[in-house]
Amino acid sequence: MAPILSFSNPAVSLSNGISRRIFSFSTVATTSGIMSASSTSPTSKKAKTSSEPKPLIVAVIGYTGGVGTCLLSAMDKIGLKPHALVRSSTMTIDGVEVPVNFAELGNRLLEAAESQGGTPVIADVTASADVQNEYKNWLSRGISVATANKGIFAGEEAKYQELLDSVVPPAKLLHEATVGAGLPILGSILALKASSHTIVKVEGVLSGTLAYVLGAVAGGKMTLSEAVTNAKDLGYTEPDPRMDLNGMDVARKAVILARLSGLTGIELDKLDIESLVPKALEECSVDDFMSGLSAYDKDFAARVATVEESGSRLHYAAKVDVDKKLVSVGPMACEASHPFNSAGPDNLIAITTNFYTRPLVVQGAGAGGDVTATGVLVDILLCRER
Repeated sequence: MAPILSFSNPAVSLSNGISRRIFSFSTVATTSGIMSASSTSPTSKKAKTSSEPKPLIVAVIGYTGGVGTCLLSAMDKIGLKPHALVRSSTMTIDGVEVPVNFAELGNRLLEAAESQGGTPVIADVTASADVQNEYKNWLSRGISVATANKGIFAGEEAKYQELLDSVVPPAKLLHEATVGAGLPILGSILALKASSHTIVKVEGVLSGTLAYVLGAVAGGKMTLSEAVTNAKDLGYTEPDPRMDLNGMDVARKAVILARLSGLTGIELDKLDIESLVPKALEECSVDDFMSGLSAYDKDFAARVATVEESGSRLHYAAKVDVDKKLVSVGPMACEASHPFNSAGPDNLIAITTNFYTRPLVVQGAGAGGDVTATGVLVDILLCRER
């Protein structure tokens, strides 16, 4: 059986740039950050006082959205008050609402950080390219960024590298929530690399929607069209289910995983992506897509049956093969012993290294406002200077 990572209490090691996390069972989270449980002992009280972390000066961009409201709630639970709140057209700083000005936002955060002896952090929970265009400016001025916005991390490699190069310490660029919401996936990969592991392969079930659909068609329980209709009715899909079924969201996450695993030259538009959307239904209306999908049920059922006759299961997954320098996205036939067969509706990542020849598995809810918000919140706490 593959080892499964427990992550409910992360003890964190900080690094500049992308987050790097070391996980331990003997830790607790506190309103002043993340600390080892052993630091609560009387003998360590003096040491704790001498390394008291600086206060966090946080701006939340996208606070009115689903993840944004969950993030504010999570921050409130640990006593972390936002210094600034930003939405599409206005921003509120120190209780005063003014038009959005990203340069001014950076200035005000730096002023507050200097006056309070704090650490400035911008949390981006939008999907906005305009906000991401400001990252380099903020990072170059020493303002950390914690984000769930995956665009630039899965975008053109040259721009991605420019962004990494723009980080001026002590600023940090953290984006754990861009893959698997709050699951400790990216940090786990980086921690393994930092501790002398060589990443061999990373495989991931990264879409709850596609996990549901492939699970529903397994064993002939439903046809493809029935599974997609059910998923849409249950609210598991985008309003246009093709946005899930085309695999592009999984592909963006695959690019991020590949880059963190050490691969270069990986571009989204060059990936091997197998869509579950029949070509004849790519450009029609949503209603026509839903009514026309049943014409493909028989062929897809035959494909599922062929895989299952050999004792395997079909899963929609991303595969990053570091040795072969290949990244693929699409239905994957997995033998009975493969970790994916225990994923259910969860996201699941299996990380194979030179030491973990049986993969390390990270599994849990990979979507939803609350879990995504907690992933961003952990990154915010990681930005704290001591």
